[in-house]
Amino acid sequence: MSSMHRSGKYLAWVMPMLLPMLLFAQFWQAWPAAAKPIRPIAARSADAAWREVLTRHYGAQANASGFSAVVVTGRNTAWAFGGTNPGGPSVPVAMYLSGGSWHAASLPAGLTGFISSASASSDRDVWAVSSSGGYALHWNGTSWTVAKRWHNHGQLTDVTALSSDNVWVFGTGAAGLPGVGSWHFSHHTWTRVGGLGGEVYRASAASRDDIWGIAASRTGGRIVRYNGRRWRLVRRSAALRGIHMSDILATSARDAWVAGNLAAKHGYGKLVLAHWNGLYWVRIVLAADGWAGRLAPDGRGGVWLTAEATSLPARGLVLHISAGGLQSRSIVLAGDGSGVSGLALLRGTGTLLATGGYLTMTGGDAAIWRRQVLIIGEDRDAGHGAGSVKRI
Repeated sequence: MSSMHRSGKYLAWVMPMLLPMLLFAQFWQAWPAAAKPIRPIAARSADAAWREVLTRHYGAQANASGFSAVVVTGRNTAWAFGGTNPGGPSVPVAMYLSGGSWHAASLPAGLTGFISSASASSDRDVWAVSSSGGYALHWNGTSWTVAKRWHNHGQLTDVTALSSDNVWVFGTGAAGLPGVGSWHFSHHTWTRVGGLGGEVYRASAASRDDIWGIAASRTGGRIVRYNGRRWRLVRRSAALRGIHMSDILATSARDAWVAGNLAAKHGYGKLVLAHWNGLYWVRIVLAADGWAGRLAPDGRGGVWLTAEATSLPARGLVLHISAGGLQSRSIVLAGDGSGVSGLALLRGTGTLLATGGYLTMTGGDAAIWRRQVLIIGEDRDAGHGAGSVKRI
Protein backbone atom coordinates (compact mmCIF):
# COMPACT_ATOMS: atom_id res chain seq x y z
CA MET A 1 0.00 0.00 0.00
CA SER A 2 1.47 3.40 -0.96
CA SER A 3 2.23 6.01 1.71
CA MET A 4 -0.14 8.47 0.01
CA HIS A 5 -2.99 5.94 0.01
CA ARG A 6 -2.43 5.03 3.66
CA SER A 7 -2.15 8.69 4.70
CA GLY A 8 -5.43 9.46 2.98
CA LYS A 9 -7.11 6.55 4.74
CA TYR A 10 -5.74 7.72 8.08
CA LEU A 11 -6.87 11.33 7.69
CA ALA A 12 -10.44 10.12 7.20
CA TRP A 13 -10.78 9.26 10.88
CA VAL A 14 -8.62 11.93 12.51
CA MET A 15 -10.89 14.60 10.99
CA PRO A 16 -14.30 12.90 11.33
CA MET A 17 -16.34 16.09 11.03
CA LEU A 18 -14.43 17.58 8.12
CA LEU A 19 -14.39 14.59 5.82
CA PRO A 20 -17.09 11.91 5.58
CA MET A 21 -16.44 9.32 8.25
CA LEU A 22 -15.54 6.05 6.58
CA LEU A 23 -17.01 2.74 7.62
CA PHE A 24 -14.45 0.62 9.36
CA ALA A 25 -12.43 -2.53 8.51
CA GLN A 26 -11.99 -5.96 10.15
CA PHE A 27 -13.69 -6.97 13.40
CA TRP A 28 -11.57 -7.49 16.50
CA GLN A 29 -12.13 -8.67 20.06
CA ALA A 30 -12.67 -6.10 22.81
CA TRP A 31 -9.84 -5.51 25.27
CA PRO A 32 -10.26 -7.53 28.53
CA ALA A 33 -12.09 -5.66 31.29
CA ALA A 34 -9.54 -6.65 33.93
CA ALA A 35 -6.51 -5.32 32.05
CA LYS A 36 -3.67 -4.08 34.23
CA PRO A 37 -2.57 -0.43 34.20
CA ILE A 38 -0.52 0.45 31.13
CA ARG A 39 2.84 2.05 31.85
CA PRO A 40 4.17 5.04 29.92
CA ILE A 41 6.47 4.25 27.01
CA ALA A 42 9.22 6.13 25.22
CA ALA A 43 8.24 9.17 23.18
CA ARG A 44 8.16 9.04 19.39
CA SER A 45 7.02 12.60 18.73
CA ALA A 46 9.21 14.87 16.62
CA ASP A 47 8.42 17.80 18.95
CA ALA A 48 10.32 17.14 22.18
CA ALA A 49 7.61 18.95 24.15
CA TRP A 50 5.15 16.14 23.37
CA ARG A 51 5.61 12.85 25.17
CA GLU A 52 3.84 9.72 24.01
CA VAL A 53 2.39 8.04 27.10
CA LEU A 54 0.22 5.32 25.57
CA THR A 55 0.11 3.38 22.33
CA ARG A 56 -2.28 0.57 21.44
CA HIS A 57 -2.92 -1.64 18.44
CA TYR A 58 -6.21 -3.53 18.22
CA GLY A 59 -6.92 -6.59 16.12
CA ALA A 60 -5.17 -7.70 12.94
CA GLN A 61 -1.78 -6.24 12.05
CA ALA A 62 -3.22 -4.30 9.11
CA ASN A 63 -5.84 -2.55 11.26
CA ALA A 64 -5.58 1.22 11.72
CA SER A 65 -6.42 1.94 15.37
CA GLY A 66 -7.05 5.39 16.79
CA PHE A 67 -8.27 7.45 19.75
CA SER A 68 -10.63 10.17 18.56
CA ALA A 69 -11.94 11.98 21.66
CA VAL A 70 -10.73 12.85 25.16
CA VAL A 71 -12.62 14.34 28.13
CA VAL A 72 -11.26 15.37 31.52
CA THR A 73 -13.32 14.56 34.62
CA GLY A 74 -10.99 15.66 37.42
CA ARG A 75 -7.53 16.95 38.33
CA ASN A 76 -5.85 13.70 37.25
CA THR A 77 -8.70 11.72 35.68
CA ALA A 78 -9.78 11.54 32.04
CA TRP A 79 -11.34 9.30 29.40
CA ALA A 80 -10.10 8.60 25.86
CA PHE A 81 -12.28 6.96 23.19
CA GLY A 82 -11.84 5.56 19.72
CA GLY A 83 -11.82 2.29 17.84
CA THR A 84 -10.15 0.64 14.93
CA ASN A 85 -9.98 0.16 11.21
CA PRO A 86 -11.41 2.92 9.00
CA GLY A 87 -12.84 1.32 5.87
CA GLY A 88 -14.72 -1.60 7.43
CA PRO A 89 -16.61 -2.82 10.54
CA SER A 90 -15.13 -1.60 13.81
CA VAL A 91 -15.41 -2.08 17.55
CA PRO A 92 -15.21 0.90 19.97
CA VAL A 93 -12.63 1.25 22.72
CA ALA A 94 -12.40 3.36 25.87
CA MET A 95 -9.48 4.07 28.21
CA TYR A 96 -9.48 5.91 31.53
CA LEU A 97 -6.72 7.75 33.35
CA SER A 98 -6.50 7.19 37.09
CA GLY A 99 -3.62 7.04 39.51
CA GLY A 100 -1.21 8.22 36.83
CA SER A 101 -1.85 5.23 34.55
CA TRP A 102 -4.21 4.46 31.69
CA HIS A 103 -6.56 1.49 32.02
CA ALA A 104 -8.76 -0.30 29.49
CA ALA A 105 -12.49 0.02 30.22
CA SER A 106 -15.17 -2.59 29.62
CA LEU A 107 -17.90 -1.45 27.22
CA PRO A 108 -21.23 -3.23 26.62
CA ALA A 109 -20.86 -6.36 24.48
CA GLY A 110 -21.82 -6.48 20.82
CA LEU A 111 -21.09 -2.85 19.92
CA THR A 112 -19.71 -1.86 16.54
CA GLY A 113 -18.55 1.47 15.19
CA PHE A 114 -15.96 4.06 16.16
CA ILE A 115 -16.58 6.38 19.15
CA SER A 116 -16.11 9.86 17.73
CA SER A 117 -17.38 12.30 20.40
CA ALA A 118 -17.71 12.41 24.18
CA SER A 119 -18.81 14.81 26.91
CA ALA A 120 -18.84 14.77 30.71
CA SER A 121 -20.61 16.83 33.36
CA SER A 122 -18.78 15.05 36.21
CA ASP A 123 -16.66 11.98 36.92
CA ARG A 124 -19.91 10.03 37.42
CA ASP A 125 -21.64 11.32 34.29
CA VAL A 126 -19.79 10.68 31.01
CA TRP A 127 -21.44 10.26 27.61
CA ALA A 128 -20.05 9.02 24.29
CA VAL A 129 -21.50 8.49 20.80
CA SER A 130 -20.43 6.42 17.83
CA SER A 131 -20.25 8.19 14.50
CA SER A 132 -21.57 5.18 12.59
CA GLY A 133 -22.66 2.66 15.24
CA GLY A 134 -25.97 4.37 16.00
CA TYR A 135 -25.79 4.47 19.83
CA ALA A 136 -25.09 6.68 22.82
CA LEU A 137 -23.23 5.31 25.86
CA HIS A 138 -23.42 6.49 29.48
CA TRP A 139 -20.99 6.07 32.38
CA ASN A 140 -22.61 6.40 35.82
CA GLY A 141 -19.42 6.16 37.84
CA THR A 142 -19.54 2.37 37.98
CA SER A 143 -20.24 0.94 34.53
CA TRP A 144 -21.01 1.75 30.89
CA THR A 145 -24.49 1.15 29.50
CA VAL A 146 -26.19 1.79 26.17
CA ALA A 147 -28.40 4.83 26.80
CA LYS A 148 -30.05 4.79 23.38
CA ARG A 149 -29.84 3.05 20.01
CA TRP A 150 -30.96 4.48 16.69
CA HIS A 151 -31.99 1.67 14.39
CA ASN A 152 -31.47 3.61 11.17
CA HIS A 153 -27.71 3.72 12.01
CA GLY A 154 -27.37 7.24 10.69
CA GLN A 155 -24.47 9.48 11.47
CA LEU A 156 -23.88 10.82 15.00
CA THR A 157 -21.63 13.87 15.10
CA ASP A 158 -21.58 15.24 18.66
CA VAL A 159 -22.84 14.95 22.24
CA THR A 160 -23.15 17.65 24.92
CA ALA A 161 -23.84 16.61 28.51
CA LEU A 162 -24.94 19.17 31.12
CA SER A 163 -26.12 16.62 33.69
CA SER A 164 -27.22 12.99 33.83
CA ASP A 165 -30.74 14.16 32.87
CA ASN A 166 -29.87 16.91 30.40
CA VAL A 167 -28.00 15.60 27.35
CA TRP A 168 -28.01 16.65 23.71
CA VAL A 169 -27.03 14.30 20.86
CA PHE A 170 -26.55 15.58 17.32
CA GLY A 171 -26.59 13.61 14.10
CA THR A 172 -26.48 15.84 11.04
CA GLY A 173 -23.45 15.82 8.75
CA ALA A 174 -21.42 18.99 8.18
CA ALA A 175 -22.63 19.09 4.58
CA GLY A 176 -26.24 18.58 5.66
CA LEU A 177 -26.17 14.84 5.01
CA PRO A 178 -29.01 13.13 6.88
CA GLY A 179 -28.17 11.27 10.06
CA VAL A 180 -30.23 10.40 13.12
CA GLY A 181 -31.08 14.06 13.70
CA SER A 182 -30.82 15.95 17.00
CA TRP A 183 -32.14 14.49 20.26
CA HIS A 184 -32.56 15.85 23.79
CA PHE A 185 -32.57 13.60 26.85
CA SER A 186 -34.54 15.22 29.72
CA HIS A 187 -36.88 13.92 32.42
CA HIS A 188 -35.73 10.37 31.56
CA THR A 189 -37.10 10.73 28.01
CA TRP A 190 -35.47 11.12 24.58
CA THR A 191 -37.18 13.72 22.37
CA ARG A 192 -36.31 14.47 18.76
CA VAL A 193 -35.48 18.13 18.11
CA GLY A 194 -36.93 19.89 15.09
CA GLY A 195 -36.27 23.19 13.35
CA LEU A 196 -32.81 24.73 13.48
CA GLY A 197 -31.84 22.48 16.37
CA GLY A 198 -32.37 19.47 14.15
CA GLU A 199 -29.68 20.70 11.75
CA VAL A 200 -26.85 20.98 14.30
CA TYR A 201 -23.71 18.89 13.84
CA ARG A 202 -21.41 20.43 16.48
CA ALA A 203 -22.36 22.12 19.75
CA SER A 204 -20.93 23.58 22.95
CA ALA A 205 -22.75 24.62 26.12
CA ALA A 206 -21.87 27.76 28.08
CA SER A 207 -24.74 26.81 30.43
CA ARG A 208 -27.93 24.77 30.34
CA ASP A 209 -29.77 27.77 28.88
CA ASP A 210 -27.02 28.93 26.54
CA ILE A 211 -25.88 26.33 23.99
CA TRP A 212 -24.08 27.30 20.80
CA GLY A 213 -24.12 25.14 17.70
CA ILE A 214 -23.13 24.89 14.05
CA ALA A 215 -26.09 24.08 11.81
CA ALA A 216 -25.35 22.45 8.48
CA SER A 217 -25.51 24.46 5.29
CA ARG A 218 -24.07 24.22 1.79
CA THR A 219 -22.06 27.38 2.38
CA GLY A 220 -20.10 26.02 5.33
CA GLY A 221 -22.38 26.25 8.36
CA ARG A 222 -24.54 28.70 10.32
CA ILE A 223 -24.23 29.62 14.00
CA VAL A 224 -27.31 28.88 16.11
CA ARG A 225 -27.96 29.39 19.79
CA TYR A 226 -30.31 27.72 22.31
CA ASN A 227 -31.77 29.98 25.00
CA GLY A 228 -33.42 27.34 27.18
CA ARG A 229 -36.60 27.24 25.08
CA ARG A 230 -35.70 27.26 21.41
CA TRP A 231 -32.86 27.38 18.91
CA ARG A 232 -32.37 30.68 17.09
CA LEU A 233 -30.12 31.74 14.24
CA VAL A 234 -27.25 34.01 15.32
CA ARG A 235 -27.09 37.18 13.24
CA ARG A 236 -24.71 36.83 10.33
CA SER A 237 -21.40 38.63 10.56
CA ALA A 238 -18.81 39.42 7.91
CA ALA A 239 -16.25 37.78 10.20
CA LEU A 240 -18.00 34.43 9.66
CA ARG A 241 -18.39 34.80 5.90
CA GLY A 242 -16.70 32.15 3.79
CA ILE A 243 -15.72 29.86 6.71
CA HIS A 244 -16.29 26.12 6.36
CA MET A 245 -16.86 25.51 10.08
CA SER A 246 -15.49 22.42 11.80
CA ASP A 247 -16.03 23.10 15.51
CA ILE A 248 -17.46 25.52 18.06
CA LEU A 249 -16.55 26.24 21.69
CA ALA A 250 -18.52 28.42 24.13
CA THR A 251 -17.33 29.12 27.66
CA SER A 252 -19.73 31.97 28.48
CA ALA A 253 -22.26 34.29 26.88
CA ARG A 254 -19.35 36.61 26.05
CA ASP A 255 -16.80 34.04 24.91
CA ALA A 256 -17.41 31.76 21.93
CA TRP A 257 -15.03 30.45 19.27
CA VAL A 258 -15.55 28.94 15.82
CA ALA A 259 -12.82 27.07 13.91
CA GLY A 260 -12.68 26.16 10.25
CA ASN A 261 -11.09 26.84 6.90
CA LEU A 262 -11.70 29.68 4.50
CA ALA A 263 -13.45 28.74 1.30
CA ALA A 264 -11.08 28.18 -1.62
CA LYS A 265 -11.47 27.41 -5.30
CA HIS A 266 -9.91 23.98 -4.83
CA GLY A 267 -10.53 22.25 -1.49
CA TYR A 268 -9.93 24.02 1.82
CA GLY A 269 -8.16 27.34 2.27
CA LYS A 270 -6.44 29.00 5.23
CA LEU A 271 -7.05 27.96 8.82
CA VAL A 272 -9.25 30.54 10.51
CA LEU A 273 -10.93 31.26 13.84
CA ALA A 274 -13.76 33.61 14.69
CA HIS A 275 -14.14 34.86 18.28
CA TRP A 276 -17.30 36.30 19.85
CA ASN A 277 -16.43 38.70 22.70
CA GLY A 278 -19.98 39.57 23.69
CA LEU A 279 -20.18 42.57 21.35
CA TYR A 280 -18.89 41.49 17.94
CA TRP A 281 -17.05 38.74 16.06
CA VAL A 282 -13.32 38.98 15.40
CA ARG A 283 -11.75 36.94 12.59
CA ILE A 284 -8.28 35.45 13.17
CA VAL A 285 -6.52 34.00 10.14
CA LEU A 286 -3.85 31.60 11.39
CA ALA A 287 -0.28 31.52 10.14
CA ALA A 288 -0.28 27.70 9.86
CA ASP A 289 -1.72 25.72 6.95
CA GLY A 290 -3.89 22.69 7.61
CA TRP A 291 -7.37 21.23 7.93
CA ALA A 292 -9.12 22.51 11.05
CA GLY A 293 -10.14 19.97 13.66
CA ARG A 294 -11.31 20.37 17.27
CA LEU A 295 -11.24 23.22 19.78
CA ALA A 296 -10.42 23.02 23.50
CA PRO A 297 -10.28 25.81 26.13
CA ASP A 298 -6.89 26.70 27.59
CA GLY A 299 -8.39 27.90 30.89
CA ARG A 300 -7.03 31.44 30.37
CA GLY A 301 -9.42 32.86 27.79
CA GLY A 302 -7.64 31.35 24.79
CA VAL A 303 -8.07 28.10 22.88
CA TRP A 304 -6.23 25.09 21.56
CA LEU A 305 -6.99 23.79 18.08
CA THR A 306 -6.10 20.51 16.39
CA ALA A 307 -5.35 20.51 12.69
CA GLU A 308 -3.90 18.18 10.10
CA ALA A 309 -1.10 19.23 7.78
CA THR A 310 -2.14 19.48 4.13
CA SER A 311 1.07 17.92 2.82
CA LEU A 312 2.66 14.51 3.28
CA PRO A 313 3.75 12.98 5.53
CA ALA A 314 0.58 13.24 7.62
CA ARG A 315 1.32 15.05 10.87
CA GLY A 316 -0.80 16.42 13.65
CA LEU A 317 -0.72 20.14 14.40
CA VAL A 318 -1.62 21.62 17.77
CA LEU A 319 -2.15 25.38 17.67
CA HIS A 320 -2.64 27.77 20.57
CA ILE A 321 -4.30 31.17 20.33
CA SER A 322 -4.06 33.17 23.55
CA ALA A 323 -6.64 35.63 24.84
CA GLY A 324 -4.29 38.36 23.63
CA GLY A 325 -4.11 36.95 20.10
CA LEU A 326 -0.62 35.40 20.33
CA GLN A 327 -0.28 32.28 18.16
CA SER A 328 1.98 29.27 18.66
CA ARG A 329 2.24 25.86 17.05
CA SER A 330 3.66 22.43 17.82
CA ILE A 331 3.84 19.30 15.69
CA VAL A 332 3.04 15.71 16.64
CA LEU A 333 4.88 13.49 14.18
CA ALA A 334 5.17 9.75 14.79
CA GLY A 335 5.52 6.57 12.79
CA ASP A 336 4.98 6.98 9.04
CA GLY A 337 2.49 9.82 9.60
CA SER A 338 0.29 10.94 12.47
CA GLY A 339 -2.93 12.71 13.34
CA VAL A 340 -4.28 14.45 16.45
CA SER A 341 -8.05 14.50 16.88
CA GLY A 342 -8.75 15.53 20.49
CA LEU A 343 -7.27 17.82 23.17
CA ALA A 344 -8.03 18.36 26.85
CA LEU A 345 -6.26 20.13 29.71
CA LEU A 346 -6.02 18.29 33.03
CA ARG A 347 -7.53 20.64 35.57
CA GLY A 348 -5.06 22.78 37.50
CA THR A 349 -2.02 20.78 36.36
CA GLY A 350 -0.82 22.43 33.16
CA THR A 351 -0.86 19.01 31.45
CA LEU A 352 -2.36 18.96 27.97
CA LEU A 353 -3.54 15.60 26.62
CA ALA A 354 -3.77 14.82 22.90
CA THR A 355 -5.43 11.78 21.35
CA GLY A 356 -4.96 10.37 17.88
CA GLY A 357 -2.77 7.81 16.20
CA TYR A 358 -0.07 7.17 13.66
CA LEU A 359 0.63 5.00 10.64
CA THR A 360 2.94 2.00 10.78
CA MET A 361 4.44 -0.04 7.97
CA THR A 362 1.38 -2.31 7.95
CA GLY A 363 -1.50 -0.43 9.60
CA GLY A 364 -1.88 2.14 12.35
CA ASP A 365 -1.65 2.46 16.14
CA ALA A 366 -3.76 4.50 18.57
CA ALA A 367 -1.80 6.93 20.72
CA ILE A 368 -2.09 9.44 23.56
CA TRP A 369 0.45 12.20 24.06
CA ARG A 370 0.94 14.71 26.86
CA ARG A 371 2.69 18.04 27.17
CA GLN A 372 3.29 20.56 29.94
CA VAL A 373 2.00 24.03 29.15
CA LEU A 374 2.10 27.33 30.99
CA ILE A 375 -0.86 28.04 33.26
CA ILE A 376 -0.32 31.77 33.77
CA GLY A 377 0.51 34.37 31.13
CA GLU A 378 1.20 34.02 27.43
CA ASP A 379 2.62 30.93 25.75
CA ARG A 380 6.34 31.10 25.04
CA ASP A 381 6.49 28.18 22.59
CA ALA A 382 8.74 28.34 19.57
CA GLY A 383 7.02 28.85 16.26
CA HIS A 384 4.93 31.97 16.92
CA GLY A 385 3.10 33.09 13.81
CA ALA A 386 2.01 36.56 12.98
CA GLY A 387 -1.25 35.58 11.34
CA SER A 388 -3.82 38.35 11.13
CA VAL A 389 -6.56 39.58 13.44
CA LYS A 390 -9.43 41.61 12.07
CA ARG A 391 -12.54 43.05 13.66
CA ILE A 392 -15.37 42.86 11.14
